[in-house]
Amino acid sequence: MGDNEQENKKGSAVINRIVGTALVLMILVTLAYFIAGVVILPNDRGVASSDAEELSNAFEVLHDEGNTEVVTLPCTYEEEEESGTLTLITTVAADPGQGWLMIWNMGHELEVYVDDELRYSIHSEDRRLLRGGVAFQYDFVRLRESDNGRELRICYVNLANENDYLGNVYLGDKASLLLSAIKGNQTALWLAVTMMIFGFVVCLIAHFKQKDFPNMNKVFYLGLATFVASAWFLFNSPTAQFVFPNIEIARDCAFFCAAMLSLPYLVYFEKLLEGRFVRVLAGLKIASVVGFLALVTGYFIIGLDINDAFYPAIIATIASLGTVFAIVMSDVTTRKIREYYLAAMGTVLFVILALIYVLMYLLFPFKGDSGILLMLGITVMFIFGVLSAIKNK
Repeated sequence: MGDNEQENKKGSAVINRIVGTALVLMILVTLAYFIAGVVILPNDRGVASSDAEELSNAFEVLHDEGNTEVVTLPCTYEEEEESGTLTLITTVAADPGQGWLMIWNMGHELEVYVDDELRYSIHSEDRRLLRGGVAFQYDFVRLRESDNGRELRICYVNLANENDYLGNVYLGDKASLLLSAIKGNQTALWLAVTMMIFGFVVCLIAHFKQKDFPNMNKVFYLGLATFVASAWFLFNSPTAQFVFPNIEIARDCAFFCAAMLSLPYLVYFEKLLEGRFVRVLAGLKIASVVGFLALVTGYFIIGLDINDAFYPAIIATIASLGTVFAIVMSDVTTRKIREYYLAAMGTVLFVILALIYVLMYLLFPFKGDSGILLMLGITVMFIFGVLSAIKNK
C-alpha cells in the first residue's frame, strides 16, 4: 500500500510538471497569436489617432502691447506680461468632422474663448481634498461648425506663478483625440498593468511558500516593490485621467507611491546581501520612512504644496539608488557579486535606466519617454530577481 502511494505521488508530480509546461506553452501560443494579429492585420477600430490634427505651429502669443509672436508647441515660455496671463491666439479652421479641441495641460489654470465667449475654464479651487494646483491632464473643449473662421484664445491665467511648460494642442473628433492621447503611452501602460499583476501574484506565492523556501522572503519584497512601482506609474501616467475618476487624487497618490518606493527595494537588497552593510541600509530605510513622513506632514498638516513637500523623499531615493549602485560595484571588484550576480545585474540595469529616465525628464520635460524606460527597468529587475531566487532556492 505504501509503495502504491509513493508511486501515485511520483506520478502526480510528473503530471504536474507536464501541466505546468503545457500551461506556459498555451500562454505563449496565445500571446504569439495576439502579437502577430496586432502587427500584421489592419486596424479595424474605425477611427485612428492620425485623424487628430496637431496645431503645434498654429498659435501666436498675444502681448499686452497688442503685438504678436509666433510660438511652436510644445515649448517652454517665460511669461513677461504685467497681467501675469499668457494668451495664445489662432483662427478656428475646423470642418464638421472636427468638433473638439484637446489641450495637453501641463499644470496650468486655463480659460478658453471663441471670440469673447468663454467655452472652457479650469482653476485650482475645489479640485482637491487639500491644497494644490492643477494636475497635468488633457483638457477637452467643444467646438461648433459656426466657430469656423472665429478667433480662438487660450489664456494661461496664472502662468507667472506656475511652470513655464506649454503642451501641444490637437483638433479632431473626440474618439481620435482619445486614441492620440493614449497612443504614446499604451506600451508602458500595458507593461505597468502586467507588472502590477505579476508583483501581486508573486507576493501571494512568496507569502504562502516562505516556510518551505526561505528565499521566498526576498521575492516577497521584490514583488511588493514591483507592485508599488507599477501603481506609481499608473497614477502618474498622462492617461491616468481615463482610468481614475479624479485625476487630482491620482496624481497625489503617485507622490505617496514614489515616496514609499525605495523602502521595499532596500529590504529586498538587504536580504540579498545576507547581513552585510546592515547599518548603512538601516540608515537608508530610516531616511525613506522620514521622507514619507515629511511628505505627509508637509502636505496634510503644514500646508505645503505637494511638490515642495516631496523634496525630502527625492533626496532619500537618490541616496538609496546611489548607495545600492556603489555596493554592487564594490562587490564586483571583490568578486562577492558571484553570490547574487543575477539579482545584481537586474539592480544595475534598473538604476541605469532610472537615471536615464530622470535625465530625460529634466532635459526634455514635455518630450519624455512616457515612462517606458523606467517600466523596462522595473521589469528587468523583477525578472532577474525572480530568476536569482529560483537559482538559489
